[in-house]
Amino acid sequence: MGERAGKPRAARALRIAAAAVAGAVVVACGGGPGAAGTTAQDANGTVQLVMAPDPVWKWLEDQGIKQEMEQAAGIQVLASSSWDEFGVYAGGHADVISAATYEVPDLEEATGEPATVFGMYNGDRSILAVAAGSPEQNLCDLKGKKIATYTSVSITLIWGMYAKKFCDLDLRAGGGDYEVVVTDVQNMSSLVARGDADACLCLPDFAIPDLAGGALRPLYDSKAAAQLYAEHFGSNKQADSHPQTNVFVARKAWVERNPEEANFLIALWDRGIKEWEANRDAIIDAYPEDFAVRSPEESAFLKDWLANRYDWFAPTAFLDQQWVTEETELFDLMKETGFMDEDVAAPNFTVLTPST
Repeated sequence: MGERAGKPRAARALRIAAAAVAGAVVVACGGGPGAAGTTAQDANGTVQLVMAPDPVWKWLEDQGIKQEMEQAAGIQVLASSSWDEFGVYAGGHADVISAATYEVPDLEEATGEPATVFGMYNGDRSILAVAAGSPEQNLCDLKGKKIATYTSVSITLIWGMYAKKFCDLDLRAGGGDYEVVVTDVQNMSSLVARGDADACLCLPDFAIPDLAGGALRPLYDSKAAAQLYAEHFGSNKQADSHPQTNVFVARKAWVERNPEEANFLIALWDRGIKEWEANRDAIIDAYPEDFAVRSPEESAFLKDWLANRYDWFAPTAFLDQQWVTEETELFDLMKETGFMDEDVAAPNFTVLTPST
């Protein structure tokens, strides 16, 4: 399900300005019924969810919580696993997927149908890190340097906006003021540690050995992209859940026609977030592979990072109007920095009311 606790989504094209990503923007994924204009159907108590492997979802199932909630509500969530949620959704084979907020306009373009964001899950946890002995202190110092990332879009767009605002520099794949190297997510930190790259836009859980061993030094006081956004750009400096790399998205017509099923899905994930808050260490211990954890020492490092630096799980899966307003501000920043076309509209949001 998108950029999970341990697995990032594959790079997907966004409808952004040509200055941001070299080459043509590709948004279509196959010619399924969604591409032809799917008509929303009655869900009849069933939600078709497509997601990447997720430890909290596994916990909900293994603890019997999902099954208990389904039985009480008379609603069933049928989840299938795929790293290409975008393609499955565009093909009309999923009711709900997750995506970054700024990917939703692309989903609409690929399907020809209005979409809506009706729940949230993960903030952007990526950090900027250099080798321990490197003198660079920020993005500006890294001008002309080689920066490793796992995608030309997604987190690279966010850090590209920061480079523009902080340094008036162009950070993008295929050109600009940096040499951006797109590589496998597992290799980014090791490239920096052995001197084959000068910095990385790393996900902390995938860089645990090099961070814990001291080979990697995070810049900006180890702050995640979402924390930097709150500090420098967000109207609410206390809200570190923006920008979201995982929001729950469905066709707008589906949510309007099936409000009970939509509400149940978000309530289920909200329970998952509460389980995460109460049992975070136990969930990491139960599913270490979903956090790229390979040893007790790495597990301890990750638990400390989540407790004392940044926990990227949102405080609730339910949206409220204040949060929607704050998340939408991201689009203004993207347009201001040239990372999104001026004519792209902010996505639609559906605020659901939790059942009492």
